[in-house]
Parts: sequence; structure tokens; C-alpha cells
Amino acid sequence: MKQNKFIPNDLSKKILMVGIKRDAPGGMAAVVKTYDTYFENMQYITTWTLSSQWVKAYYALVSIIKFFFILLFNPQIKIVHIQGAANASFERKAIFIKLSSLFKKKIIYHMHACDFIPYYEASRKKEWIRSIINTSDYFFVLSKSWKEYFISIGIDPKKIFVMNNIIAPPIKVSTKKESGVINFLFLGEIGKRKGIYDLLQVISDNQELFRNKIKLRIGGNLEEEIIKAFIQNNQISDIAVFEGWVTGDKKIEYLNWADIYILPSYNEGLPIAILEAMSYSHPIISTPVGGIPEVVKDHQNGILVEPGNLEQIKEALLFFIKHPEVIESYGQKSYEIVQPYFPENVFLQLKKIYYDLLEK
Repeated sequence: MKQNKFIPNDLSKKILMVGIKRDAPGGMAAVVKTYDTYFENMQYITTWTLSSQWVKAYYALVSIIKFFFILLFNPQIKIVHIQGAANASFERKAIFIKLSSLFKKKIIYHMHACDFIPYYEASRKKEWIRSIINTSDYFFVLSKSWKEYFISIGIDPKKIFVMNNIIAPPIKVSTKKESGVINFLFLGEIGKRKGIYDLLQVISDNQELFRNKIKLRIGGNLEEEIIKAFIQNNQISDIAVFEGWVTGDKKIEYLNWADIYILPSYNEGLPIAILEAMSYSHPIISTPVGGIPEVVKDHQNGILVEPGNLEQIKEALLFFIKHPEVIESYGQKSYEIVQPYFPENVFLQLKKIYYDLLEK
């Protein structure tokens, strides 16, 4: 079936997008990949990929050279839409912002960083960081809470726009489920920040409460050997299974298999993984960090626990074991809440902003 293109060629030919490789792990790449689906002939420059330092340096250098010559020789480009984050990503994207300004292009800086606050607070170049952001015509953030934060540090409120992360509509497929067992799914980077070890510790400490009552599938990258060893050493492989990085058809299968999505993170922007799980009508167990409380309403479509609070994580798991009848109603509420993040709604806003910039 031919995919509807919300950004037609007569508009997309005037836009140059910059960001990480589209098949890289993580939420930013997922957003860009979905944009590519709904743009007609999206023009895109890859600035980073998950690889060795030499390969990363190569991508950075080539992307800057390519970007310069496109702006120099393609007068059709009027808008540069930059997908960025904190730390090294911010430093790289500053070059593209400065070049765009030099060529008098309209600039959208689209911030995906969940860790911008520690980056900014630790920096000795706060004024420079603010000036880079304020160079943009529009500064996209992922939630109202992030908008409030950036206003508080001196970013021009007139430039800040809450642009919802975009998610593809759910694809329903049939999967085998074990009767009487609740299926939990974790998708994300493996490490302390996402809270996966807290979740596994809770399961390990309370095996008698969870064995034969729940299954946990874990999809993610980084620290793969560490998490596999944790599961094996704590003898919970019959409860929790590490599946590696999950994408494509496998991801669709797991989203259909799951009953509940869990992400007990310490900090976030607004995770694509949560929005995707909500689109599949799943309740969410997560934490009140970043923009998460804007989409996860405690005891309406999920449960919010404090980061690192193992007792609260345990009680959240037990709540759904004791009250499986609420899973469907919580899931339906998730689906209702996530509607503004579907392509037709996001691109309605984005297209209007593109045309507004072209008229300025």
C-alpha cells in the first residue's frame, strides 16, 4: 500500500534535515526514520553513527563538508532542520547552526536530549550554549516541562515549540501467550539510567512472588554481557529474558506480545518507546521524570514510581498481578492519550511551521 506523504516534494525540496544515522539505536533515530516515511524525498545528512571513534570522526567531517557544499550550491534549500542532543552532539550541531546562519537559512533545532540538564549545569560555556540555541528560528522540545526548563535558563520563549515525538501507527499481529502469565516488556539502552538493573533486582529479590506469574522480555543495546550475567547469576532466566537489540518485525512482535510496558528510568526527555507501547494499548510503569508524567497518568493508564525505589517497583508489578482486570482499561486510556503523537497530527503542526518559516 502506498504511504501517504504529509510533506510533499514542493515543500521537502526546500528542507535539509541533519541528524544521526537512521538505523541507529534509540529514539532520535526512530523519529527520523518515521519522518523519512512521511516526507516525499527527504533530504538528509547523517552526522553520527554508533561505531568506533574513527568512524564517528569520519561521519562528522564528511557531513560538515557535504552540508557546506549543499548550502553553497543548492539555493532551493531554505530551512535546515537539525536533530540534536546534549554533550558531543550539541558541539557538533553548533557547527551546522553557525553555517546555516552564515548562509541565512531558517533554522529549526530539534532537541531530543534527556541529559541536557547535567550537560548544561556542568558546562563552563553556558552563555555560548544559550547563544547557539537562540540562533535558531524555532527550538523544538519534547514536552511542556522541557519548555519550562529552557525558558528558565534564558532561551527565548517565542522560539520554543513543543513538537510531539512522532510514532508510527501500531501493526497488529497474533502472538502466542502463556495463560495466567502477565507479559512485561522493557525496550531501551541497557544501563543504570534506564533503571533495568533496579527492575531485575526487584525480580531477583522476590522470585517467589513473580515466578510463573510474569514474564519479562528485555530489548536493548550496550552492557549486553553484564545483563546476561546478572540474569544467569541470579537464577531468574525463567522469568526474565534478554533479547538483544530489538527492531523491525521482532519489535512489532514483542509489542503485540506484551501486556504492560515498563521503563523505570532516572532521567528522560519523552521516550519514544513509551509512546510506541501506548499506541499498542499497553499500560505503562515508569517514573515521573522529563515529559513522562504528561502521558502516563498514575492509576489511569499506568503507575509512576520514584527512580531507584525498588519497593515501589515491586508494588507496581504486584498491582497488575492482583488486578489483571484493569490492564485492558488502562491500555485503552494509553491509546487515547497517545493520539496527538500519530503522524497525521504531528505533521499538521510541522507543515504549518515549515510554511510559516518560508513566509518570514
